[in-house]
Amino acid sequence: MTGRDDARAAAPRTPPLGLGLIGLGNVGIGFHLPALLALPELVTIAAVADPSPDRRAEALARAGLPPAAGCVSAEELLERDDLDAVDLATPPHVRTPLALRAIERGLAVLCEKPVATVPADAAAVVDAAARAGIPVGVVHNYLEFPEIRVAIEAIRSGAIGRPEVAILNYLGVEDRPGNAAWRPNWRHDPGVAGGGVLMDMLHVVYVAEALLDAPVRRVSAQLLARTAPAPVEEIALCRFDAEAATALVNVGWGVGPGGISVSGRDGRIDIAYEGGGTSPFAPLASVRLVPADGTAVELTPPLPATPGLDVRLVATFRRFFEAVVEGRPPAVTAADGLRVLELTLAAYASAAIGCGVDVPLGSDHPVHRRGLAGIADLSIAPAGAVARHGLFGIGVGGGG
Repeated sequence: MTGRDDARAAAPRTPPLGLGLIGLGNVGIGFHLPALLALPELVTIAAVADPSPDRRAEALARAGLPPAAGCVSAEELLERDDLDAVDLATPPHVRTPLALRAIERGLAVLCEKPVATVPADAAAVVDAAARAGIPVGVVHNYLEFPEIRVAIEAIRSGAIGRPEVAILNYLGVEDRPGNAAWRPNWRHDPGVAGGGVLMDMLHVVYVAEALLDAPVRRVSAQLLARTAPAPVEEIALCRFDAEAATALVNVGWGVGPGGISVSGRDGRIDIAYEGGGTSPFAPLASVRLVPADGTAVELTPPLPATPGLDVRLVATFRRFFEAVVEGRPPAVTAADGLRVLELTLAAYASAAIGCGVDVPLGSDHPVHRRGLAGIADLSIAPAGAVARHGLFGIGVGGGG
């Protein structure tokens, strides 16, 4: 999808890798931990870290680990001598220093998305990984969804010709609370999450670019909020322009429609979810290739009957740890994570100033240097949602 400056090969490592899991919130304990335990041939959990004693106790019990394997702080875990890799399932705003310390210690790093909340911080991780020859992967797990894999394969085979328009509707995203023992509403805190629903679901941004099969060069967006003032947006309507193709990405917390359609000169691919709902909260209904003659071809992949929400973390983690063991670059690197972070923040900047934003952002761009906080240094459009709703704590004219 993109060039990856941090993607040079690293030395192979002998499995199973000793792993430290940092962050035992709902994602860490509910999704990362089971996925890691499902890969005993590749990883062995050596330690976990979280400030909550209840969360540590629960994780230790699930993993069958002794009390000594529970660390109060990430820093304590990172000083252990029995680790080959770490999995960062922490809130976004604290990932950068942990990733840098892990790289310094020679540990492979698997990081939840986004890799950081500030592009300059993500760039520091990219540079450190490249200098040290340490693999750093980012959890872009939607690329492992069966319907997305089928669609990408069909597109790359030329089934619809060159992609021209991709429409991705994710307007029925569930606004799931975080860990009640910490801050259940953290996704609505721009200082912690780095944005609102679009940052929460930046999965859709990297999927959109993958479906276009071309790098995005320009971003424009409109944001909507249901109250004023509002800390973050609740709906984001975005346009991602490649050289000869465009993706329209509509994301929202609520009950709006879901589904994907990608069209080219020779046909289209339609992905539908049950009841017109939003992935992954609604099950897949169908994947259809519709060529120019209108004769639909069924591409719906067989799906295992797994209970609960399957976000394909086992497949994602397997791909990463196999690459580490074999000394190959990860499928999704820190440089990929940086790029997607910039695309997402460019959408916020566009909505704030009322016009399109070219990407990648320059190293001196305020949003590259400071993330959301950098929007206050831009010329804010008075009629836009950022000014009208006080999104991200920013007022008219760039005032905080």
